[in-house]
Amino acid sequence: MVRPGMRCPVCDAAELRPFYAQAGVPTHVGILWPTRREALECPRGDLELGYCTTCGLVYNTGFDASRNAYGHSYDNALHFSAVFQDYEQNLAQRLIDTYGIRDADVVEIGSGSGHFLGLVCALGENRGTGFDPSYDAEHAEPLPDRVRVVNEYFSRDHVDAEADLVVCRHVLEHVADPAGMLRSVREGIGDRSDTVLYLEVPNGLLALRRLSVGDLIYEHVSYFLASSLRTAVESAGFEILDLRESYDGQFLAVEARPAELPQRPSPTPPDPDVLADIQAFDERARERVTAWADQLAQLANDGERVVAWGAGAKAVGVFNLLGVTDAVDRVVDVNPRKQGTFLAGTGQAVVAPEALVTDPPGTVLVMNPYYATEIGQTLAELGVDAHIQTL
Repeated sequence: MVRPGMRCPVCDAAELRPFYAQAGVPTHVGILWPTRREALECPRGDLELGYCTTCGLVYNTGFDASRNAYGHSYDNALHFSAVFQDYEQNLAQRLIDTYGIRDADVVEIGSGSGHFLGLVCALGENRGTGFDPSYDAEHAEPLPDRVRVVNEYFSRDHVDAEADLVVCRHVLEHVADPAGMLRSVREGIGDRSDTVLYLEVPNGLLALRRLSVGDLIYEHVSYFLASSLRTAVESAGFEILDLRESYDGQFLAVEARPAELPQRPSPTPPDPDVLADIQAFDERARERVTAWADQLAQLANDGERVVAWGAGAKAVGVFNLLGVTDAVDRVVDVNPRKQGTFLAGTGQAVVAPEALVTDPPGTVLVMNPYYATEIGQTLAELGVDAHIQTL
């Protein structure tokens, strides 16, 4: 469990208190395993979650950074979904309009294939540089002429005073020292006061209050509440302009600028109700897992052929937690790079939606309920008459 004496890596104000553990989870949810055997034999690590009573950070003290190298075989892109495309389009346009990001210099930390960076640069006629060790130029989609992605991990030197907008989406939760990373970004910006930071992370409340246990994955070292995210950003030397939930409450987003004066703010305390949710999480989560297992057992008893939709973090998290290898034999994903690969830890084949036409299931398990309408429309267009259930 949580190492004795380990203090919160964001506020350093309190020792982390243990509340949930899970052994032997895959260390990566986004690696494209080419064979079922390799997927079943994937590297594993332990979740040993503790929480900070002062700022509300949830942190995996069992995390070992040496297990989490990212390379070309990693792909966790979401922009093949029309729902997600709309979200990114609206986000890019809002950042451009709100902060006047036109004919400007944009840096993205953890830019993946460069899709969102390319969108910001195309809509605002900007220049963009992204940094991501998983970038694969051979398989990535073409980028606008004024955009480049460097196949490197982020370092302080990658952000300088030339940057008008710094974007960091779904990276901070993967970093063992999130506060240190944000300080590096602030130091790189230097004396410039009008650079905008856009930061986006998964919303920790999703797991804690909706009991979305599948969102607890080894790659995510930290799980941020609004209080701990505010504490991390402000203590790194930024002034928060906006902090909001987005994407059906699944994300937390921060817009910030460098603070004019150095500040060492007190940690923002979490809502007491959230601390109560954390303390009750282990028992409630196990009840939820039992309900999921019963749901799959009932489908099996009914003779239903079951496929899942969404070969991302939720599928890896849930299926490994349940030990599901046969009850769900295929997972559909719209990301073409994932098709033909196998799910980490449990080995289900990942297929294209069109594969259901010739071999239709009776039930489609939707791993993320936010996509249920889009998935239903796709099934109707394909002529696949299947019952949709969510986990």
